[in-house]
Amino acid sequence: MDYPALVAVKRGRKKRAAPEPARRRTEIADAALAVLAAEGSRGLTHRAVDEAAGLPTGSTSNYFRSRDALLEAAARRHAELDAPPPADIDTATAPAEALTREQTRTLILAAINRVLDPAAWPMVVARYELTLEATRRPSLHPVMEESRTHFVGLATTLLRAGQCETPEAHARQLIALLDGITADRLQETDTTLDTNGIEELIDRFLTTC
Repeated sequence: MDYPALVAVKRGRKKRAAPEPARRRTEIADAALAVLAAEGSRGLTHRAVDEAAGLPTGSTSNYFRSRDALLEAAARRHAELDAPPPADIDTATAPAEALTREQTRTLILAAINRVLDPAAWPMVVARYELTLEATRRPSLHPVMEESRTHFVGLATTLLRAGQCETPEAHARQLIALLDGITADRLQETDTTLDTNGIEELIDRFLTTC
């Protein structure tokens, strides 16, 4: 795995090694996301994850006995990796003063650009695979719902700091809007919105807030 979030260490602070079982579970969850991105949900097997993680055969099944358990671990790890940078969260949750409309716009567009970065596409594809799996596996749905609720909460906090009059309702709309933009870009058709189109869409959204 080569996601930046997996190797980021706060400057000036040594990262304490996780206990072996916890570190191994994380390695397996990362490998499961890689398999989902490369092979789709049909390719997600315990053996495939062992191979992707470079582990002996049987390692994944030792930690996650069922496929449902493996999918749940992947979903939770995805939510962890997909979180906004701490600096952006701090700006939205504890601003020195209310955010201006332009500051709010900048943070929203930064979130979009992180997702639309080609380096993030494996994570995007993995998320769609997990979303589809959740429609068929009731046990996975609460995990995906928990993740989405978390991001709606972050959006609510951001919009409230940005002086939106109805932050809760608009936060749900914003997350749906971001999902739509992501799906639109993923298809890469002739009608896919370009950067200007995306910025115009966000500007229109903010005028209603």
